[in-house]
Amino acid sequence: MAARTRTWSTQTELGKLFGLTAREVGTHLTALGLKAGPRATERAVTEDLAAERTLRDGTPFFVWHTERVRDLLASRGLQPRTEHAGGGESPARQDPPPRATDGYDRVIATDGSALGNPGPTGWAWVDQRSAETGSGGLAHGTNNIGELIAVREALRHAGPEGDLLIRADSQYVINVVTSWAPGWRRRGWRKGDGKAPENLELVKEILDLVESRTGRTDFEWVRGHAGDEHNERADELAVAAAQAVRTAG
Repeated sequence: MAARTRTWSTQTELGKLFGLTAREVGTHLTALGLKAGPRATERAVTEDLAAERTLRDGTPFFVWHTERVRDLLASRGLQPRTEHAGGGESPARQDPPPRATDGYDRVIATDGSALGNPGPTGWAWVDQRSAETGSGGLAHGTNNIGELIAVREALRHAGPEGDLLIRADSQYVINVVTSWAPGWRRRGWRKGDGKAPENLELVKEILDLVESRTGRTDFEWVRGHAGDEHNERADELAVAAAQAVRTAG
């Protein structure tokens, strides 16, 4: 009997087999003990259920053994879209409902990190459409500074055209951009108590970038460390950038 060719799938591709999003697949993989945060567990790699790959920019990601992981997901009660208990083709199923990120040309996750807060600071963004990433650090800053720089760099990456959704786990950043900064500007860059806003130059740069865009620019708050693979990846890159700055110093 000829051996079957082993194939590998991303979470997105596995999701298509079951009518799930990549995030939903990640939740099931975590429950199976195959994933911890954005990475495959040691068990998954040792048992040849997952393998690490690298994007062209050097960013690592994981792929999954298509047949074996599909069977493990099915063991949790999930039904592949092309199979059913009686065998053969399954009945036609409706596509999953639209996601909040549908309808945007670019969807970018951002995050910042400061070791000690204040301390060595990192920032990062992850383009959820292209899988491109960007990150960097500075010798001294705060979490808020890292978060703001991440948004600024995401806006620069996106450019002025196309509809853009920026996903951040910092309510401070989202409030600054969508609510507070326009009011500060109307008051001559003063807060309600008459004091100058913190990180004002960064805030001005971000507001200018947003207002110069010809496409729509929206912001979405994401709960941090809650299993969102893109938020987790941005956090991982930001922390690594802060650690690199601390080591270099």
